[in-house]
Amino acid sequence: MNIGSSTQILVIGGGPAGSTTATLLAREGFDVTLLEREYFPRYHIGESLLISVQPILDLLGVRDEIENHGFQKKKGVFWEWGDEHWLFNWENLAYNYTFHVKREEFDHILLKNAELKGVKVFQGIQVKGIAFDGSRPISANWSEVGGNESGEIKFDYLIDASGRSGIMANKYLNSIKYMKAFQNVAIWGYWNNTVIPQVGVEGPLSICSIPEGWLWGIPLSKKTMSIGLVMHKKLFTEYKKKYSLEEIYKNGMSKASLFQDIVASAELTSSLRVETDYSYLSEELTGPGYFLVGDAGCFIDPLLSSGVHLAMHSGLLAAASLSSTIKKEIEEKIANEFYQRSYRGHFFRWALLVSTFYDVNKRKENYFWAAQQLTPDEVGTLGMHKSDMKRVFATLVSGVVDFEAVQDAKTLENTTQCITNYINDDSEDDLAKILESSKKRVFEYLDKVKQKDPLAASQRYHKSGFETFMLGLDSTSAVNNMYVVTNPSIGLAKKQHSEQSPCATVTSNI
Repeated sequence: MNIGSSTQILVIGGGPAGSTTATLLAREGFDVTLLEREYFPRYHIGESLLISVQPILDLLGVRDEIENHGFQKKKGVFWEWGDEHWLFNWENLAYNYTFHVKREEFDHILLKNAELKGVKVFQGIQVKGIAFDGSRPISANWSEVGGNESGEIKFDYLIDASGRSGIMANKYLNSIKYMKAFQNVAIWGYWNNTVIPQVGVEGPLSICSIPEGWLWGIPLSKKTMSIGLVMHKKLFTEYKKKYSLEEIYKNGMSKASLFQDIVASAELTSSLRVETDYSYLSEELTGPGYFLVGDAGCFIDPLLSSGVHLAMHSGLLAAASLSSTIKKEIEEKIANEFYQRSYRGHFFRWALLVSTFYDVNKRKENYFWAAQQLTPDEVGTLGMHKSDMKRVFATLVSGVVDFEAVQDAKTLENTTQCITNYINDDSEDDLAKILESSKKRVFEYLDKVKQKDPLAASQRYHKSGFETFMLGLDSTSAVNNMYVVTNPSIGLAKKQHSEQSPCATVTSNI
């Protein structure tokens, strides 16, 4: 093992966030070392990917391998929510499908690709501690898992992709805030011999609300499905006093006829797993010489499958910001502000949208309306009218809005304003307060319009005088004129006054 004593960029963690960031930076010719605690492939809960992952796979140069691996294609999402059901497909997007994946296989492909692209990858290596020069991290102490080797590696820049353990946020920054608005528990397992619902699209993700919470069904192959039950932590605690974990899980599934049909002839072939306290945000996502990407910075909720999207999207943002910093194209402080604003903004948009779904007594137009309020006019519409809220919703929950927004300075600025108008609160000390109060205002407003009339529900609700402090900067910040470019290289660009369409310089396949 020859980790070496120094590297230009150290990446801690080899999941989708770490491998994406590392690969994109190595593509720019930087010296990148990645340390991963586990040996891949390692187990991770199966995942339903969003459309937005597709163009990032192209940037990573790993599309052919993903396409040829045999992952189940996903061409839509089927909802049974409250007393309604509806189907979303991606037929109007340039990519009309994505994948359901076994994460141990998907993550392993991305990590091997990182090594092929020039990243120095070391598995079975745990980072034990980080040394600082003031507030800037400068070196890491590591040790071999199950072995005797250890050492120190110095670096110029740090990418923390260490997942929920979040070495920077938890050990040094103390910056994690848990979101009391969710406080959910997820129970899941793998089933064989399942029947994928026939709803008009290939490989649909199935989501169904029940009195206790909601269920997901992710088809990982034609016969195998990941099925999960999500409920509030308090309810789960009460149930545990009376029932076994399997009884809680199967009782929840029995409340949904859709899932009874799915597992009618199926068998649970794995042990049940439980995850809790998974909704959180680090107040600091970047700082002098470091970036927190993926779960090291935040995680919301499995409801809209935003996990891998945020992981790989933050990897793209971090790589672009750091690349321009190293090349001295953008001042480090400005590049960091861009990253903080962008990633934090995407987090809040997803969190606010997810929060509306936990009131299952509303109509689907309510959820479509909320999505419309969080989407700027310039992105994701593909020529559609903004009153076509179902299509706007599909564009938002596919991740397309996030991908397009960061590639256009004006759109990114308007995205910020959409989110801050929607939040419309004067305190960021309590994330639960922000989410609950904003959700309450949305539903109070929607109760005043005809819920069966999408045009009436699409009226915009703005309150003047709200500042963009929620995203960590004011509306006059220099980063308002910046956007991400991917061709011919990864970086940040600054909009010039003469530019009419900065997206014209960006290679985007969405």
